[in-house]
Amino acid sequence: MDGLLLESDSVYLNKISQDLIERMDKLQQFRPKYLMEVSVLKDTRFPTADAKYWQCILERNVHFTNLCFLHFDYLEKLAEIRIKEEYIAELDANSPTPRTKAVIAKIRIQMARLNAQVIFARKEAKERVREIRAWTELIAKLEPELKYAKDNPEEHLPESFLMRMGEERKMLEQIGASDMAGAMNIIGLGKTAARYWKEHEREL
Repeated sequence: MDGLLLESDSVYLNKISQDLIERMDKLQQFRPKYLMEVSVLKDTRFPTADAKYWQCILERNVHFTNLCFLHFDYLEKLAEIRIKEEYIAELDANSPTPRTKAVIAKIRIQMARLNAQVIFARKEAKERVREIRAWTELIAKLEPELKYAKDNPEEHLPESFLMRMGEERKMLEQIGASDMAGAMNIIGLGKTAARYWKEHEREL
């Protein structure tokens, strides 16, 4: 980052560069599986196995769709890098002038940015696959508990939505309507987290 940072800041970042790279690789970019179960699949919002099941399928599909488009972006960036490499070779072959040298320098900067985007795309792809795996595991876990058909996303709604509205009505009666959405979120998270702890305490 020549010219952008103070020399002391540049020295510091160089010193911790390996640690930054290692921790970035370990960092989860999307939700941990625990938050998938407790925060996304809140019992108050998805009170039945069927409701949770279809939400899992929706969440997984979002990540798979984004992964597909990420793949096209990734391939496009690789192609752009190759095009720029060929362009630089053409400019170099023709006794570059000061202007063409400046153009080449700019192209090399663009290539460096593209290479960085390729690295981050690989990280994002890895994280999306991790989340797809986790949602798939949750889908398999919920399938034996389904009450309704697993090829019809609407069949469960009359029961699960009624249960959800009943739970929200009870909360409304308990806390009033001053901040219903916020209170429901906190109470719902608390209830689901408590259930998760009870079910997994021996595993943790």
